Amino acid sequence: MIHDYKSLDLKCGIEIHQQLNTKKLFCSCPSEIRDDEPDLIIKRKLRAVAGEVGDIDPAAMHEFLRDKTIIYQAYSDTNCLVELDEEPPHLLNEEALDIVLKVSLLLNAKPVDELQVMRKTVIDGSNTSGFQRTILVAMDGFVDTTFGRVGIPTICLEEDAARKISEKGNTTTYRLDRLGIPLIEIGTDPDIKNPEQARETAEKIGMILRATESVKRGIGTIRQDVNVSIGEGERIEIKGVQDLRLISKGVRLEVERQLMLIGVAKELRKRKLSRVELKSNFYDITKIFRNSKSNLISALLKNKNSRIIAVKLPGFNTLLKGKLGPELAQYARAVAGVGGIFHSDELPGYGIGEKEIKAVTNRLSIKNNDAFVLVGGSRGVAEKAAEAVLERCRLALNGVIKETRRAKGDGSTEFMRPLPGSARMYPETDELPIPINEKKILEMKKNLPMLPEERLKEFKRIGLSHELANQLLRSRFLKEFEEFVREFKNLKPSIIATTLLITTKEVKKRYGIEPDSIEIPHYREVLKAVNEGRIPKESIPEIIADIAKGGGDIELAIKKRSEAIKMPMGDIEKSIDRLIEKNLEFIRSRGERAFRPLVGKAMEEFRGRVDGKEISRIVKERLKKVK
Repeated sequence: MIHDYKSLDLKCGIEIHQQLNTKKLFCSCPSEIRDDEPDLIIKRKLRAVAGEVGDIDPAAMHEFLRDKTIIYQAYSDTNCLVELDEEPPHLLNEEALDIVLKVSLLLNAKPVDELQVMRKTVIDGSNTSGFQRTILVAMDGFVDTTFGRVGIPTICLEEDAARKISEKGNTTTYRLDRLGIPLIEIGTDPDIKNPEQARETAEKIGMILRATESVKRGIGTIRQDVNVSIGEGERIEIKGVQDLRLISKGVRLEVERQLMLIGVAKELRKRKLSRVELKSNFYDITKIFRNSKSNLISALLKNKNSRIIAVKLPGFNTLLKGKLGPELAQYARAVAGVGGIFHSDELPGYGIGEKEIKAVTNRLSIKNNDAFVLVGGSRGVAEKAAEAVLERCRLALNGVIKETRRAKGDGSTEFMRPLPGSARMYPETDELPIPINEKKILEMKKNLPMLPEERLKEFKRIGLSHELANQLLRSRFLKEFEEFVREFKNLKPSIIATTLLITTKEVKKRYGIEPDSIEIPHYREVLKAVNEGRIPKESIPEIIADIAKGGGDIELAIKKRSEAIKMPMGDIEKSIDRLIEKNLEFIRSRGERAFRPLVGKAMEEFRGRVDGKEISRIVKERLKKVK
């Protein structure tokens, strides 16, 4: 659906969290993600307590009411007492601070005069201390996009949270390998006007981060949180968008979700529904479903303690399917941990028949505008889920409500928790303020890396096409490309860029080989051999294929191809003469335009055994002799 985002008064801002490629922020432990079994296990309970101003954060209370148990996994050789919250933090990692200062300058921001480490309350257990340490480093930056300038009010340095390993019922398991890895947090103003600008903003900031060559790369090293609201809606925080391609889709879907909620609220007001009508009356209707043909219901009732609980939703008929139904299910899952719910708008279905529906409507005294929800589980769990459904229906009267939602892999989102309160930051008493040295900032300004726009111009100047230059800017090979251009003077930069960006795709397509084993040293040795004239550039795909097939033996692959191309000049000329003779009619009809197709056919015949320049020279000479 196409929307006029200006008339909807779309407000959108992005928070980018990028891991820095250094040791941890407040200790000397390595920033190393591990997959082997941990040798330390710590179990703790989550409790909500009043903050510095005497209030309990609503999001913290939400998590506390779930009666959560937290299990922390750690390693005795790569984790320390700081990460376990059994020892105060050490001095701030200066290398990480320098990286953030450099990024701040690239984003046109002004570093603050003095750094103050702050504690930010964390309510899901992902920080052992119950808070995240964060430092405001710079303010008032900006990035320019094709849709206009987007302000960057704050740039912070903070510690990453622990890594969630599993979540079963009310028990969540975290691993401490990620806890404390330095993060740069870049927050934009709500200047983003449409979904496409949201993606462009994230891409531009991402390229600036990569330009420093000091950030981690790979899945999970960068996360985007997107804040979205429309005129009649409220601010929604979408957490953890991993794929840049999903940012624009996520914004579009959130706008549609808010429009749906606004529409539902208007319809409920038309129906004159009030909160008091949504009563916490729960009906045990297990007997109705004892002999149900529904596989889902039968599976639920296999446990003798399970019950089917029904709750009446006055005035909600036709407002659940494709509208509020998914919201109710998400609340039930988040609050009570149930697998899902059944609602009357989607019944009959799931094997639940008309007879059972009639029995339920009679028991609940359902009228024309009423709906109902069924929940399965132990009585306590099912009633807790039913209460969560009722509360979400009460909130539906207000339209859009502020909340934090989790990004899913398809661009959609699901409810996580209420939006945290604003008063949840206070000074870290274990870290002294750090003054910023103005002389250091001036020195940094003299040695800043090129911005993406400057790099793009430079790449085009040295012979890369706009498309290839753009692709290179977004790739993981930026640093290596610039190194190879300096190292291999006899090679055109376009050959180096094509080898890094396209060759493995060509190998996969041409030979059906998965070139997963190809790494930077392989590219370096192959390009070195071409640079030294030992092999022609045309043989690069075959050598890469040989390396992939041969388990990574570079020297063997290059030697094999080098020996294969030692073809006598006389044999080369004879082959091209045969090609000319075979295509005389084509040559006479096309004239000079026959040159390129003939060179292409010759290249295909020699398959990388002869340098392309040599083939072009001989073909050109032979064509001059054709009458």
